[in-house]
Amino acid sequence: MLNVFDIVKLTKIDHKEVDSNQVVVTDGNGKPNAILTELLNDVVGNMRIFIDMENIYSVDDLMQALAAHTPLPQDVLEEYEKVLREPIYNINFVPKRGQVEVVVGEG
Repeated sequence: MLNVFDIVKLTKIDHKEVDSNQVVVTDGNGKPNAILTELLNDVVGNMRIFIDMENIYSVDDLMQALAAHTPLPQDVLEEYEKVLREPIYNINFVPKRGQVEVVVGEG
């Protein structure tokens, strides 16, 4: 099963990596999860600033790179890891808003 990291790594919008404000985490009923969305947006923002994703192939790779190249404390990295490992049940592209909705819970 794919997880949130896989979607962030693989998804492109107009041939560019997704930006932090382009990913929304929802439940199976389409209801946005503000806490997970904010956390994921923070992860993606830090990835874009500090990490070359060309050489990152797993959550473990990303966590090692973030630990080595950012001043983020361990507890923040642990929260990042949790959201990135969330299994996804569906993905919905919203072209009008340029967003990707990642469904992390069953409806």
